[in-house]
Amino acid sequence: MLKKNFRRTLLIVMLTFAFHMLRAQGDLQYTPHPNDTYPTFSLTLKAKAPEFRVGSLVRITITQTNLTKHEIDCTEEWTGIDSSYQYEATDEDGKPAEEKPRGTGAFDVHNCSIPPGGSSDNSVLVDRIFKFDRPGKYVIRVSRREVDLKDEKGEPLVVWSNPITITITG
Repeated sequence: MLKKNFRRTLLIVMLTFAFHMLRAQGDLQYTPHPNDTYPTFSLTLKAKAPEFRVGSLVRITITQTNLTKHEIDCTEEWTGIDSSYQYEATDEDGKPAEEKPRGTGAFDVHNCSIPPGGSSDNSVLVDRIFKFDRPGKYVIRVSRREVDLKDEKGEPLVVWSNPITITITG
């Protein structure tokens, strides 16, 4: 009888140990996206040239780079301009550049994902957003919201690009 109880107790201990070991292995394999550290991506701006003439196309490239170990979303929301980004331009006095009215035309979504360590380039004509009708220097930068990460108020965190300076000549 004592031998039977010992075997039963030993079996329960071994099964409990095995259960906890398997559970611990499962916990190590699961990493939810909300555990990502901020930011999960970076934004880098560049222009093909530092100078543009009044009335010419002002094209910049936005590079979004994945800083995580899993795919991230880079979906583009097009209404003629990728509205998944917020755009900012200031003149040499620090005043916001005048914005052009944006149409309410067709809306198109381009689904996109970036693999770990990968990047996605997006070409944008910022002269469709801002009036660069006066010569001078302008500082441009963009931001994009984090999809899964929120601040203490529950608002999405925002990632800002590097600023670039362009010169508009007469």
